[in-house]
Amino acid sequence: MSQMTWTYVADDGSRHRVGLFHGDQTGHLLVYCNTRIVVIDFEVRESKNYSFFINEELLDIEVEELHGKFSYGLTIDQKSDTPRNRIRRKMTRQQVRQTLLLVGLFLILVTISVFIITR
Repeated sequence: MSQMTWTYVADDGSRHRVGLFHGDQTGHLLVYCNTRIVVIDFEVRESKNYSFFINEELLDIEVEELHGKFSYGLTIDQKSDTPRNRIRRKMTRQQVRQTLLLVGLFLILVTISVFIITR
């Protein structure tokens, strides 16, 4: 039986233990978070993805089959339309605007300085 565990640390600092069991013979798959079962699937013998929420964060478990061997991965889904991802995109847009504003102000300052010095 294959087993994997990950620790997800939420924004508030709380730790969540995410684990996976995948039967070698049966292919049955179980994913849990802390003490709660979040996914059960039977006879998983090919690559699949599973999604679940921890608080407002959407996580993906990827089960990848390659030449009869399985590998597993846990990632944060930052592309789906969730409330958390909307906030994340809004913050990113704000940071890009602030960066462009600072670069613009710096270029204006340099231009004015060059103009004053060459006068």
